[in-house]
Amino acid sequence: MNLANCVQCGAVYVKNSLGLCAACLREEEEAEDKVAGFLREKAKATLDEIHEATGVKHKVILRMLKRGRIRSDAAISYPCETCGTLIDEGRLCDNCSGNITRQLKPEEWKPKEKPSTESKGTQRLHIKDLLDNK
Repeated sequence: MNLANCVQCGAVYVKNSLGLCAACLREEEEAEDKVAGFLREKAKATLDEIHEATGVKHKVILRMLKRGRIRSDAAISYPCETCGTLIDEGRLCDNCSGNITRQLKPEEWKPKEKPSTESKGTQRLHIKDLLDNK
């Protein structure tokens, strides 16, 4: 039996994909209901506004967003994982993702050309070439 500690309360439970014990899972489902009810009333909200109105912890709301548990036409703003700018989707803002893309140099991704086997007009023959011809 696989046992693990709950990421929310630290209690030991039978391991599942959510990382939560049964009690914390029930609490998170109740929190989802609170957040969904709030978002029905207010279409656009920041993470702080949701927290203040529902009492649900920031990390629980973020976990719900990342798991896709909160789905609606609501635009929920949360901080970029790099700079903290408020974003509505993904993990990084456009500026941070652009910085990462600019740091990737396309010429480094291309395979490098093999050095020529010819040296000063002489050609070399390798045993591998002999075996490939048979």
